Parts: sequence; C-alpha cells; structure tokens
Amino acid sequence: MTAKLVAANTVAFLLQVISPSITRWGAKLSEPILRGEQLHRLLTPIFLHGGLSHLAINSASLLNLGPQVESIMGKKRFLATYLVSGAVGNLFSSFFSPNPSVGASGAIFGLVGAYYTFLRVNEPLFGTAGERGMRALQQTFVTNLAYGFLSPSIDNWGHFGGALGGAAAAYAFGPRLFVTTSAFSGRRILVDKPILRVPKHLESLPETLLVQLQRLKRKLQVDRFTAGLSSRRRQRKNGFGRRR
Repeated sequence: MTAKLVAANTVAFLLQVISPSITRWGAKLSEPILRGEQLHRLLTPIFLHGGLSHLAINSASLLNLGPQVESIMGKKRFLATYLVSGAVGNLFSSFFSPNPSVGASGAIFGLVGAYYTFLRVNEPLFGTAGERGMRALQQTFVTNLAYGFLSPSIDNWGHFGGALGGAAAAYAFGPRLFVTTSAFSGRRILVDKPILRVPKHLESLPETLLVQLQRLKRKLQVDRFTAGLSSRRRQRKNGFGRRR
C-alpha cells in the first residue's frame, strides 16, 4: 500500500505538470472548506505537490515510515489512517492558516501519531523496545515542529493536525493487542480488539501466534526513519504551498 501511495503521488504530480489546472482544482483553500463547500479539498491536497523536490522528500519520508506502520495496522487500516490524517491536517490548516497548500506531509505526520499511539496503547507488550520507539518518535515530532516555527513558510497547523488525526484514528480503530490462549489449539495467540469495531473489510490484522509479537518488536527500530521525516510543509501567499 505504501508503494501504491507513492505511485499515486507521482502520477498526480505528472498530471499537475501536464495540466496546472489540477493544482488549482485540488489545493487546500481555507475559505471554501470553512463554508462547507468543495470538501474534496480536504483530501486532494494529500496527493498534490508543489515541485519535484517536494515530491521527492515526501516520497522518501513515506517510504521510510509507511512500511513500519503498514506492518502493524494492515493495508486497509493503514490507508484509512493515512487519509484521515491528511484530511484532519487540512482541516486544521483551514482554520488557522489562510494560505493555499498542497502536499502529503500532514498525512505522513499522521503516521507518526498513529505509530506512537499504537506503541502507547500496547505498551505492556513491548516493554523497553516500545519505550525507545516512543522516545524516538517524540524527538522526531518535536524537532520537526520546532523547525517549522522557525520558518514562516511552513504550515505547522497541517503537521500538527495530521499528527492528531493519526493518533485519533489509531486510538479508535487501530490494533489493541491482547495475549490469550486459543480454545481450539491451546496455543498463545494475539487478539486484536479495537475500541471501534470497523467493518471487517477494513481490518486486515488477523489473530496471530505469539511468535509474530517478537517479529513486531524487531520492527520497532524507528531510528532508521527518524532523520528521514522532514517537516517542510511549505506555503506561499501568492502560490500553492508545500508540505514537506
């Protein structure tokens, strides 16, 4: 799913180059969103970018972080979390920033929030590995947010809102794992019991054997991507901004 999102962003950018009107049609514009009009602008900016370097940076960040979150949430809940994060980021940006913007970084920050929430909710299962992961994610978020405050061209509201959206999504319908014993086999298994039971076609994390918990712990080496997530979500008063 991560690779498909990167491909979708790339195709959308090529269409932007061919037809610049696509950017005008899909960019985040605060006024119509706050009037309850053109609500497609909550989602379309996630797939649009302001330049080749903007696309490259967001693609690299997504390829670094996305597989980690996708592996714990499953493809469909991962996609739902990504879209919810981007939409909430654009909504926050509409409330607090009048400038137009495009880019995927609000959704990417949402994956950071979702990953952190997953580790927090399932903290008893991961012990010190989970604690290290949460500290690394905190450092990534705070560092990038602080960097954003130093530059007037960066829309931190989109990042902040995206992170909150991802955290809320993971809290509501993300995996909540419990170790129990199977009544059929007598083996210890992981059972996923989220607060919000979404339709089964959105849940692709099945019950797994305890050995998969050990696999999941090994995937918590978040240091690989902490430096890869950029907080550059740019916007310009007279043009379409960038979320990096």
